[in-house]
Amino acid sequence: MLFIGMAFGALGACGDGKKAEAEKPANAIAVFEATATRKSLVEPVTGTGTIAAAKTTELGPRVTGIIDKIYVYVGARVKEGDPLFHTRDVELKLKVTELENQVKLAQAEVRNMSRAFDRSNELHANGYVSNGGLDNARAAKDTASARLGIATAQLAAARQQLEDCTVKAPFDGVITRRDIDEGKYMMTMGGGMGGMGGGGGGGGSVLQIMKIDIVAAIVQIPEVDLTKVHLNTKAKVTVDGVGQSYDSYALIINDAIDTTTRSVEVRLPILNKDYAVKPGLFARAEFYPDPRNVISLDRTAVQGTEDQRYVFVAENGLAKRVPVTVRQIDAGTVEVLSGLSAGQRALVGPNLPLVSEGMPVKIEAVAASGEVIPGSGQTP
Repeated sequence: MLFIGMAFGALGACGDGKKAEAEKPANAIAVFEATATRKSLVEPVTGTGTIAAAKTTELGPRVTGIIDKIYVYVGARVKEGDPLFHTRDVELKLKVTELENQVKLAQAEVRNMSRAFDRSNELHANGYVSNGGLDNARAAKDTASARLGIATAQLAAARQQLEDCTVKAPFDGVITRRDIDEGKYMMTMGGGMGGMGGGGGGGGSVLQIMKIDIVAAIVQIPEVDLTKVHLNTKAKVTVDGVGQSYDSYALIINDAIDTTTRSVEVRLPILNKDYAVKPGLFARAEFYPDPRNVISLDRTAVQGTEDQRYVFVAENGLAKRVPVTVRQIDAGTVEVLSGLSAGQRALVGPNLPLVSEGMPVKIEAVAASGEVIPGSGQTP
């Protein structure tokens, strides 16, 4: 009897297994699941533009005359105060000598008039000189003093012009252009106010100097990214022709929007002690705004058209279609704007195109989710 009971028990167990096997859907599609994960995302903003010098100055003569010496050439590195070129100063030296003598004459006249006034004042006190005579002596003294003042001012102006014959570097920099050679007659860039007069030549520049130990990358970014880039936003600038990237930041953001290109100008400083970065080179800047929290999902989980995106989720062993709104992050990841919450799982895998609403699915595994979104452009 015991043997018969065990036999019936074994047959009963076998019958239950076959029943469970029969209840399992035979057409269930094998799929994987990908988890919607909350991540910290940095979305770089890219801008392109040109390298510019920190300062650029056109240098012309300060005194009208013939440029008789040019001390530098294109490419020369100069320090602040270094002589750059010289205007012939023969006439000015003679003028200075003449005015020095005029000052001496005026000084002698002042001394004489001062003594004459002192004598007149003494005689007036004793009643030997009238009030009119004293007034005349005082006027002569004042006139002599005024003449001395005029002569002294003219001498100072002539000496300044003589000093201005030599134009010096206004800052440390490099000579980037030389417009003339020695022997050319030139007027001052201000319109011939150097005091020499004469015609011909016209105002113009002799040299161009640039300060490039610090340069600026002037780039344009789309106006739609203006809210992402702020003053001091960190960036990396890549310069064509140099093959090197430079750490920088947004120093200046132009308040004017270019209405033609719908872009915003941003300036980024670059230390350039070796002068390797040349003004005019093409520059590409990548800004790194503050990170923001997003819900990311494997891009292959998203189905449908641009206007009707959806994903499938497994619910009680059946596929359920869930409408979603997403935005592309990179080639493999999307940001979920609506439809899924962090921690929910969406179906993925090679069999996903076979899945439809209400179809039985069999979950093979949950796709692993990394801590960093691939290709998110997070600051290294």
